[in-house]
Order: sequence, then structure tokens, then C-alpha cells
Amino acid sequence: MGSGPSADATQTKGTDKHRRNHRRSMAAHGDHRRSMAAHGDHRRRTRSDVRDATEEESREMFEEYMNDDRSAEIIHKGVPFEAIIKRFRQPPILNPMDAIKEENTIFTFKPLKYAPYKPDTEHDVESYNDRWDKYHVRMPCSNDYISNDRKPIWPKICEHLSFLKAKCDSREVKFKHLKTVIEDCNERSFDLECLQRLIDPIYSKNEYRNFMYVTLPKMCDLLLNIKSVCTQPLPLLRINENRSVSMQQQQAAALLACAFFCLFPNRSGRTLRTEYEDYQNPNFEALYQRGPPSKIEKLKCILHYFNRVTDHMPTGVITFQRVVLPKSEYPQWPELKTDLCDLHLTTGDKIEDIPSVLQVDFANKYIGGGVLGSGCVQEEIRFTICPEMLVSLLICEVMECNECILLIGCERYSSYKGYAHSFQFAGNYTDKAPRDSWDRLWCHVVAMDAIYFQNPSTQYHMKSIERELLKAYTSFRPLGHDADSKFGIATGNWGCGAFNGDRQLKAIIQLIAASEARRPLVYAAFGDRKLVTSFSALYEHLKKERATVSDLYYYLMGYCRDQPEQSLFDYILMPPASRFQKK
Repeated sequence: MGSGPSADATQTKGTDKHRRNHRRSMAAHGDHRRSMAAHGDHRRRTRSDVRDATEEESREMFEEYMNDDRSAEIIHKGVPFEAIIKRFRQPPILNPMDAIKEENTIFTFKPLKYAPYKPDTEHDVESYNDRWDKYHVRMPCSNDYISNDRKPIWPKICEHLSFLKAKCDSREVKFKHLKTVIEDCNERSFDLECLQRLIDPIYSKNEYRNFMYVTLPKMCDLLLNIKSVCTQPLPLLRINENRSVSMQQQQAAALLACAFFCLFPNRSGRTLRTEYEDYQNPNFEALYQRGPPSKIEKLKCILHYFNRVTDHMPTGVITFQRVVLPKSEYPQWPELKTDLCDLHLTTGDKIEDIPSVLQVDFANKYIGGGVLGSGCVQEEIRFTICPEMLVSLLICEVMECNECILLIGCERYSSYKGYAHSFQFAGNYTDKAPRDSWDRLWCHVVAMDAIYFQNPSTQYHMKSIERELLKAYTSFRPLGHDADSKFGIATGNWGCGAFNGDRQLKAIIQLIAASEARRPLVYAAFGDRKLVTSFSALYEHLKKERATVSDLYYYLMGYCRDQPEQSLFDYILMPPASRFQKK
């Protein structure tokens, strides 16, 4: 490759700041400190790692979200989006459910056709197959969920729910009755300030009546009949296990109704068991507690979901899948001569609005991040407008560096506006995505967690870069072997914002990973005209010079080694690729 022209002044905001921080602090941070930052997945984890953006970070992200460029003309660069989409069948062809033989592909309902070679997938909907062990969700309706006097707790919970339903049916229900039932079911007090503020002073009379008189009693009914809806506890998707679980949307609704009443045992507070230390708390109690206005807006979305599904229960299927990349398949980046993938860049679309692609969730390693707390950025917003995704908090253990989680078929129910502290529920959303042959909405989301760089300079160490490359490749690698499984990927400024990532560095990392996965990349830098323009110019230069995956890897090595003043994009454009080849 030859040398190219220097990039123009279209550098990503924050790049120069990160480079200055890098040069000042590299000497002060030894290899041990940098290694810990790069491999934070392997230290002992606690739920304190699920961090919400600070008020200052939220304000900064909102200012970036609302900067002047966002009102400017939308620009598109690179390969046309239509050319990427038309290359693949929409949705991809799937094997029939009853033809699936893998023991790690689990259905919580009877497949569309009876499979005699896999009889355990046919469940009697009239009976509940109870399990109470560390491999499955511990359900509140289990006979093994007992009180101190050794009696099952579920009958008492049913009494409380029946009382609440009667109050709703007679239209005598007040918020105090809901609060009492939540507390009586759990035998402890709760801070429900945000929930109370929404239902009492904020909801209009019609909204109050609809939720308290119509939706809430149907939620009680759903729980009172949960053993006939969820006929077995969900298996947990544990670390280092390639496994998927597919369920009906009605089953997801019943599980989320449990979370609404905070019924899942051993997941929080004084009842937290060691076996769940590396899982999120799926109960909604933290969302109910006093907090910023965005918590109430998230509750509006979730209660709107319950209004929708209790009025007309969806009948489709959703899938959660944990993907583990074995070490034998780790890419050897310096040796890969793979050509760069097709790239489309846009300032006009949000990731969730780009159809027929794998949509990237900028995840916390504890999936969902702060969605049930005060967090309200990309991942939390996505889970709020698509509440079926919250089921993943119930079953997914923390992600390791070679793991990702797929969420397939989760329906979107809410529109929204704003971001971070300005987030607001904006009414109903009708999801018009087509369905695949498993009756899942054609919506594939991958949760991939980036490193949180408390000190931004540590991201320019190759151990950090190699970790992010591994995570991105694990998430982008197609699971099928046919051409249609290599449909496009929609991503953006992954690991930036509150996680302090350099946008240009993350863009190159994702380009490398998508190229090695042989999948086209749709880069949605919403409103960020500078990044789209500079990334497009760089990509055109790289394609002209026939750059490969290994070329980009050596550029990153050189950038970390040389610690130059200029941005990464400028650095790549200046010298020839051969400068970084091994002697």
C-alpha cells in the first residue's frame, strides 16, 4: 500500500483529548495497570460493575446528541444501503423447529410439529414441571420456594394477588393496595416512589383507570395461571455455555409480570444467593425507587407494554442465545489477509430503526446495564422500548470477553424522544417487521460489552485493543454457514460516551471484526457528520490501496507504539501499510 493524503480537519470529538491524556499518563501506568483494564472481565465481579452514567456524563452525552450537526442535512456515504440489504434473503431461511436436535437449543413450548427424537420439547400445558436447582430460574410458583416454617410461599402470593384483582374488578383499587400486595408478597417494605408518582399524580384519569381497572387485574390473572403458561422454569444461560432458549411472547409476559411484583426469589437484597452474584436482578424494585425523571419515563414504556399485551396477547416466539467463541477459533489478526467488508455510513438513522440487519446493543457485561436503575443510554433505552428483552436479565450470566448474547424476535412497543436525562416516552409503536418461519419478528440484536476505560489512555494499549477485537468478532461472526446468514451489521459509536472510548479507534476495531466475519457494516453515527465524513474518506483510501484485515491491525500496533499527536484516521492515511509489516 502506498501513502495517502492527510485527512482533513474532520476529527472525531474527544480524539485529541484522549491522545493528550495518553501521552501524559502512559509513563505513570505500568503494564499491570493496563493489563487489569484490558482484562477486567477476569477479576472478581460484583453488581457494582453495572454503572449508570453520572450526571455529568449524561449531560455531555445529551449535548453531543443535540449538537448543531443533528439539524443539518442527513448524509450517506459508502456502499448504498439498498445494495447491502438486497444481497440476502429477508428473513433468512431456518430449519424447522422439529428438526432441531441440538440439546443446547431449548424450547419452552411444543414445537410446531411433534419431534419423536426429542420428546422433552413436547410439554403438557396442563401441568407444571417443577425444578429448583442452580441450572434453572428459581420460580416463585415452585413448591420448593418455602418460608421459614417450611411451607410453600406461592399459595400466600396467590391470596395476595387474588385480593388485588378483586379490588381492581370492583374499581375500589388504590395505589396503596398495589403497594401492600407487593410488600406482602415479599414480606418486606419497598420504596415505590417513582411507580407511585407515575400512577397517581402523573397519569390522567383515563390512564389511571385503564391501568388499575383493566391492565392490572389481567396481570394478576396471568400470574395466577402462570403454571399453565410457563410449564417449566427457564434454563440459565451460563458462562462458557453455547445455549439458546426460545419461548412464546405470552411466557415472556408472565415472567415480566413476576418481575413487576418483584417475585423472583434469591435475586436481591438480603435474599441474594451466591449463585446469582454474576446475574442481574430481574425484579423491578430498583426502578421503582426514588430517582431522576427518566425512571418514570422508562416506567411509562414498561406499563404501556403491559397495557398492550394484556389487551391483545402476542403469539410469536422470542429467542435468547449465549454465544461462546472457543479459543481454537480466535482470529490471528497479524496473519489475516481478508479484504475489507462493504461499508455504509449514515448520520440519519438510529440502530434500532435500521431493518433487516444484526443490530448492535452497546451492552454492559451485565446485560441490560442500568435499565432497572437510573441508566438511560443506548442499551437501557432499547430494553425499555422492547421490554421482552428484560427477560435476558433473568437468565443471562455476566459476559466474558469471548462471549455475546443474541436477542431475537423481541417486539418494540414504544416510541421515544431524547436521550439520557432528556429521555421521554412518546407513545405507541407498531412493530411492522416480518416474521421468520419460527414466528419470530425479523429483529436480531447482539449484546456486546466494551471495556469501561476509567483512564481513557489505557485503550491505546494493544491488550485492550485485542480484547475489543475479540469481543467484536465474537459478536459479528455468523452462526450459520450459508450466505444468507452473513446479513449486514448495524452499529455505531460502541463503547464511547460513558465508557470513554475513542470513536475513531472503535470504528476501526469494528471494521476489522466485520471484515473478518465477511459481513457488510452499516455504521450509524447518528448526527455525527464529522465522523461519517472522515471515516468515509479513510475507507475509500483503504479500498483503493487494497488494505486487508492484517494491514489495519498493524496500523493499530503502530499507533499504540508511536503515540502520535494526530488522530488515528490521520495516522493511517499518512504512512504506507508496509511500514508496519514484520521484518
